[in-house]
Order: sequence, then structure tokens, then C-alpha cells
Amino acid sequence: MLYFDSSQKRLIYVDSSADSKFWDRQWLSNKEAIFNVMQTKNTYVSRITKKYINQTDGQILIGGCGRGHHVAALSNIGFKCIGVDYAKETVKTLNQHAPELNIRFGDVRELQYADGTFYGYWSLGLIEHLWDGYQNILDEMSRVVRDDGYLFVTFPYMSPLRLLKSKLKIYPKWCDNQKPQNFYQFALDHKAVIKDFCTHGFNLVSVRGLDGIKGMKSELRIFRNVLQTLYDYRGQSFFLRGFRLVLSNFLASFAAHSVLLVFRRSSR
Repeated sequence: MLYFDSSQKRLIYVDSSADSKFWDRQWLSNKEAIFNVMQTKNTYVSRITKKYINQTDGQILIGGCGRGHHVAALSNIGFKCIGVDYAKETVKTLNQHAPELNIRFGDVRELQYADGTFYGYWSLGLIEHLWDGYQNILDEMSRVVRDDGYLFVTFPYMSPLRLLKSKLKIYPKWCDNQKPQNFYQFALDHKAVIKDFCTHGFNLVSVRGLDGIKGMKSELRIFRNVLQTLYDYRGQSFFLRGFRLVLSNFLASFAAHSVLLVFRRSSR
């Protein structure tokens, strides 16, 4: 179920509680991906990282590393990368099948690293899952990212399409202050997020919409079936793969499911 919280300009998703057991079920549902994780050669995380950071600049932390494919992609091209996740069984499985990767069990709200340890930090779909807010995560980000280092943050957000639907009052209105049972995530107001991060010493570098097809199919049911088929396509057709990429980038301008914010840490 989906609700609009007008007081915070955000969507509330009620589905399954996004606790550690939930993520273990998600990640371990495809063990083949974990067993073959070292074969990962390229991901959007590795492509974007290379635009801002060199392999010799320093360590990179991936918070919420899941199956570890982004850690593998960065490690395979020479970056020193550490992955952290609190899905305990997933981390255990990765450590067994890909011991060459530096992936650790941990909580991004209480990182076991010294101040200024990392030149880069990727936060992949973390801050939207906390009903009480992401303040503790942000405090730790500010602490462990060194001066002039980069922070990359992704989360579902209020795209122009979602904002339009909220103004048209298409979403059911949220009228309760209590955490709903089976709270899953928010789609956040990215302008409010930017403001919060800038008050913690981060300067905004870039804003980019992600997952245009996913955002469109989730918001406009009339296109859901055909877009779902294209979204799920894993074949080798160069035309279909290229068409999917072009379409997703086009739709991301107004219907992106998630947003990527790139920040740079100011000198303290």
C-alpha cells in the first residue's frame, strides 16, 4: 500500500518490514549471483565512481552492499573497497564464496572506522528505510568521509511524476503519526535531503534520476505490463538492451524511481 504524507512531502510504502531478515531473504534468493560475484566487471556504481575518484585516491566504503556486486566491480578495476551490510547470513555467504572481497557485517549507524577513513562512500538505498529518520547514518557519513572526499547517495524520491500525482490527490492521504505495521520505505523529498546533507559539511555536486522504467511502471498502471517485460529482459539482444537503456534514461527525467545525489566533503 502507498500513502502520501503531505507534512513531509514524501510517500510511505507499507509492504514488508525492511529488517535484516528481510534482506537476507532478498539477497539469498539468488545465490548464483553471490557465487559468481567476482565475475562482475561493470556496474553503474563503478562507472560513476571513475568519473570522480582515482584508484590511488583512497578507500571506498559501500554501505548496504547487498550481494556485493558493486564491491566486486570496483575491486576488479583496482579500487580499495569495503562493503558493509547488516544482512548477516548474506555477509557470511559472501565471505565463504568470495573471500577476496572485503565485505563485513556491520551497521551504518555505528561504523567501526576512524574519522576520515574513506575518500568515497556509496550509500545504496539506505536512508529511506528508517521511520525515525537518517540522522544517525548522516552523522557517521560526515565523520568517516575525509575532507574533499565524495559521498554518493541513492534513494527513492518524489519525482516530477509523483509530485504531480500528489497534487492531484491520487495517493491515499497519510493521517497518522505512528509507524505503520510492515513499514518498508519512503520516497523522500530530495530537496530536503540535500539541505540536510549540506548542513553536515557536504556540498552538492550532481543530481541524477535513476530507474526511469521502474518509476514509470510503478506509477502508471496502463504501461505496467509492457514496461515490466522490458525491465525484466535478460537476453542478449543488443537492440533490446540498448532500447531499454535509452528509454530508461529518457523516462528518468520525469519519472525516475530513485535519485543519485553526489556530494563532496568540505574541509573542516
